[in-house]
Amino acid sequence: MNRKAVIVIVALLVIVCGSLLVRDPVGAADVVRSGFDMVVAGISAMVNSLTTFLQHLFAGS
Repeated sequence: MNRKAVIVIVALLVIVCGSLLVRDPVGAADVVRSGFDMVVAGISAMVNSLTTFLQHLFAGS
């Protein structure tokens, strides 16, 4: 990606997150909590898929 585009996107995210935090700290905490839950669920799904793949891969051995 272009470095300027990445800097603009990051700056916009910082501005949006900062305004959300200043205007509604409880809502911001809920957004962070739900985002963290989503990341944890994604990682656990990836680990489960990898485990299933490896079990099927080595089941014939």
